[in-house]
Amino acid sequence: MNGKLNLTTVKLQNFATFRNQTIDFSTNFNTIVGETGSGKSLILDALQMSFGARADKKLVRRDAEFATIEVVFSCHSEKAQAYFDDIGYPFEDDIVIKRVIYNSGKSKSFLNYQSCPVCILSLVARKFVDLVGQFENQKLLSEEYQLKLLDNYAGLDKTFKKYEEEFNKLTNFESQLIDLQERKSRSLERKDFLEFQLIELNKLDPSETDEKELREKKDSILEFEERKKVYSSLSHIISESEGSLLNKISQAQREVSQLTNTDALYDRFENIKSELEDISFEVSKSLDSDELDSDITEVVDRLDIYQKLKRKYNTDTSGLIATKQKYQDEFNNIEVIDSEITKLILNISKVSDSCHRIALELHNERLKQASILSKNLTALIHDLNMEGAVIDLRISKNEHLNAKGISHLSFFAQTNPGEGYHPIKNIASGGELSRILLALRQVLSQSGSISVFLFDEIDTGVGGETALSIGKALAKVSESSQVIAITHLPQIAYCSDHMILVNKSPIVADDNTRTESKVRHVSKEEMEPVIKEMQVL
Repeated sequence: MNGKLNLTTVKLQNFATFRNQTIDFSTNFNTIVGETGSGKSLILDALQMSFGARADKKLVRRDAEFATIEVVFSCHSEKAQAYFDDIGYPFEDDIVIKRVIYNSGKSKSFLNYQSCPVCILSLVARKFVDLVGQFENQKLLSEEYQLKLLDNYAGLDKTFKKYEEEFNKLTNFESQLIDLQERKSRSLERKDFLEFQLIELNKLDPSETDEKELREKKDSILEFEERKKVYSSLSHIISESEGSLLNKISQAQREVSQLTNTDALYDRFENIKSELEDISFEVSKSLDSDELDSDITEVVDRLDIYQKLKRKYNTDTSGLIATKQKYQDEFNNIEVIDSEITKLILNISKVSDSCHRIALELHNERLKQASILSKNLTALIHDLNMEGAVIDLRISKNEHLNAKGISHLSFFAQTNPGEGYHPIKNIASGGELSRILLALRQVLSQSGSISVFLFDEIDTGVGGETALSIGKALAKVSESSQVIAITHLPQIAYCSDHMILVNKSPIVADDNTRTESKVRHVSKEEMEPVIKEMQVL
């Protein structure tokens, strides 16, 4: 077997007509058979929900509060184990997916016994499981899907991943360039604004220490000027006015000097005069002091600027400092936009060259592999009773890079000899598309991470030898991948290794009759009578 990942068990409880059933699968080719309406497609519905499809409350069995779907996969692949480790849902033995669907319409999802969003289940399913339903083959018509299949076939996954990384880098750089260019166009007006604000803030150069010192200086100047007023008044009284004390003392001395025997009194006046002169000198000295030779107007003006800017920016002095730094940083960033744009353009050129080189490498390999795959698919669809049909995968070169490179893939087919080649979406019937898709599965089951293929009545509209050919092709796919096919054709069932027979019947319990679907596992050795019944039907 493929050693990747295999579906081993599906447990259904209160799910539609399934009350409590466990369905086991073999590692190779499984068929799910039964009469129309027996519940075959319900199993597929349950699998789809376990793979992230929208939960439908209508599928909760009547009178039950909830339905549960539990899906178990065995895994012996180190790469698969690493994948689940990387997404945060490691496992030890088996991979377990569980959905709980409530009759209210709500649901819960679990992966490896951890609660998880349904998008994670979808990611897991897309990586490891491929569902081919009656309408699923329409995605074969998508050119993007076709190119992905070709890359898978050609083993270009590593090369494409390398291209994808470079292309994502390129688009990221281009997005940054657009953003920078838009910022540059907006920044011219913003730059003028910032420059004006910075002139104002830089002129002040706000500092908490500076503001504190200004306040202290203001108080000191005011106090000093008050003292000067007093000293000036004293100077006026002592020496500067006509009626100053010194003049009065001198006048008194002159009067005393006219008397006799008044030397002692005269000396006393002289002492008073000398003392007043000393005081006058000290007062004059204080008046002439440059101890606070600062203009109060300058100090008050700077303090007023502080107050004005604090009101303007609705902040305190520390906020002014932060604002100044913020504006300066923004201004500096605007200044370097041009250099950043130049650097980005160089990076874009470098990464673009790398993308073109890898894209060309991919393109050339795709050209070669498209020819080989065309021949292989043609041979395989001949085995599926499409004799004379030819598949032609055509690769052309796009003018510009895109997420897939520079290659454009067109899927052409000639279903009847001599009728010419046409795009497959214009000529192929549903049955032909199904067989072409099956041929692709035969090729792609040998490689890639897909290890479980689900086919929902891919045999619709065919029979006889064509149905047998499809059965053999499915068996071929199952040699390297697990195959599970819902079918109503005995030719398909005949080629399977394990059969799951679904029956639906009324069950009477407590005077109530309820319909219940049950499964019976049929081994290869026990299939003959079941197949005969299918032939009769």
